[in-house]
This record gives sequence, structure tokens and C-alpha cells, in this order.
Amino acid sequence: MTAASEKPVVRPARESDLPQLVDMLDKVDPGMVTMPQTEADMAARIEQSLGAFEKPSGTPEGEAYFLVLDEDGRLAGTSSIFTNLGATRPFYSYRISRQSKLSPETSSKVELDILHLVNDYHGDSELGTLFLVPEARGGGRGRLLSFARLMLIAADPIRFGPRVMAEIRGWVDETGKPPFWEAVGRHFFGMDFNDADGLSARDSRFIADLMPRYPIYVDLLPDEARAAIARPNTGAAPAKALLESQGFRYNSQVDIFDGGPDIDAYTETISIVRDAERASAGEWAGGDPAKGLLSFADFKRFAVVQTGDDEARGAALERLGAGASDEILFYPLGSKSA
Repeated sequence: MTAASEKPVVRPARESDLPQLVDMLDKVDPGMVTMPQTEADMAARIEQSLGAFEKPSGTPEGEAYFLVLDEDGRLAGTSSIFTNLGATRPFYSYRISRQSKLSPETSSKVELDILHLVNDYHGDSELGTLFLVPEARGGGRGRLLSFARLMLIAADPIRFGPRVMAEIRGWVDETGKPPFWEAVGRHFFGMDFNDADGLSARDSRFIADLMPRYPIYVDLLPDEARAAIARPNTGAAPAKALLESQGFRYNSQVDIFDGGPDIDAYTETISIVRDAERASAGEWAGGDPAKGLLSFADFKRFAVVQTGDDEARGAALERLGAGASDEILFYPLGSKSA
């Protein structure tokens, strides 16, 4: 899968993909809670996604769009978008605020960071399930999988609401344990991190039942836990950087389990959504070769390929399967978006 000559395409998952997707689960980190964990769950996710792509354009209602990276019939990765967070269950995070106190009598000033349990992402869309099998990593595939979701949003932004967010995996120590969880969550949930994280993907009611109802002062936490707040896992840092290149920013909210940073952007300000060129394939084909992302603008035919500056535009359109009258989107990849 590492040959430079291969030309992957990102497309919606199909029912026929189920066996390969189930085989892929053995390679997925159990901490990726947005990935279905069983064959039945995977089949349900594919069915949910197919229904989402078939729906007419309109405001989001809790859809899941499930994409796969296909290299000549071999699946090498996945990515997803989940819409209308909080529609059926709360989507919790910690918001960090700073409190400043001054004592004139002692001429002392103290500034403290405080964690507040919030449900601020209600109605937003979430980017998730970004996964590549180890043997396929490199060669720009991760960027293609990640940015394919943004090309999907660019095709019909109204389907995704005014804001898009992503949870970035938090820092773990040399033993594989998240210091933030060990200092905070473990005391309230009485279970291992993976058990709580997995349960949250299925039912978040236990979070409201068990999490402390009062703010938590960061200064009371151990040094290791404080240092882990908003610090991405080493493996997740590249994914964070890709989204930051598109305008996503950390907004002082973190995951309630591992303390990883939440990043978000208003939909209309995401670079791909704002700057992708929309044209007929016939019109676009006349230009010089260009490096970028090329997709159908039609949701029911959606697919994305990456073009190169050594490939004729007509050849790229042929790989996508677009005819002259089809409407396409093209987003150039340069130094700012790479």
C-alpha cells in the first residue's frame, strides 16, 4: 500500500465493505470510541451513513457520515462526521476559566484555572473516526482522509450546522495511562479509563450521574495531571495540526476523560469550505495540472481524490469518475493547507 503509483479514493462506506471494515477493527486502538466495535455495530453505522447520504439537503438531525479510503478495492482507513451533537444525549466537556483574586490587605494576587463541566457543543458537528491501518500510513493518506470530511462539508454546508469540532486524543504516560484521568475521572467513576471512555460512546447519562457537580480547581491536581491538560497524544498531534491548518483552534475546552484539547471552527471559516472552487468538470478540465483535492459536489455520488501537479486534469477527473457535465469541487493544496 505504500507504492507511490497507487491513487486512493475516499468515498462513502458501502454494505460490501463490511468484511474488510470488521477485519480492520483488530488494528484500531480501543480508545477510538467513535469507531464501531463489533460487526453488528459496523453494519448499523454503514446503514446509518447510507441513509444520511440519501437524505435531501437540510438542517442536521444527528446523521453519521462514514467514509473509507479505497486503494484498488483494498480499504486502508476511515473517517467520519457526526452532526447535531447533543440532539439525543449531552456532549460533555470541561471548559477552563481563569479566576483572579486580589487581597489589598496582603497585597496578594492569585490566578486560578477552574474546570467547569459543560455541554457547549450542542448542535455542532464532530469530526471523528480518523484511522489508517499502520501499513498505509504516510504518502499523504492521512491528510486525504481528514480533509475529505471538509470537502463533504463544502459540498453542502447547511447539512452540518454553524460550527464543527474535533476531540483530540489526550496525553498518556509511559505506562499508557492518561494522567488527567488518574487524577480526576478515576475518583468519580470507579472504573478503568478504557471502560469509561467506551461506555461514554454508547450512553453518556452516567457522566451526569457520577461527575462532580462543582468546579474543579486545577491547582489542586498533581503536576502530571496539570501538565496533561490540553496536551495532545503524540500520535494525535499531526491530526490536530492538519485541522489547525484549516482554521480550527483550541478554545479552552478539553475532554472530560483524558484532558485532550477540543478544537473547533465556524463552518463558513474553514479554509476548504470557504475556498473550494465549484465548477463543471468540463470547465475545470481545461487548466494546467494542479495539486489539490478533487471531489463530486453531488452528495449522492460523493468521492474525493488527490490530484498532482504532474497529472493532467482530465486524468484526475477520470479517476474520480466525473463526466464533463458533473459539478465538482477543487481545493488547491499548497504550503498553507499542507
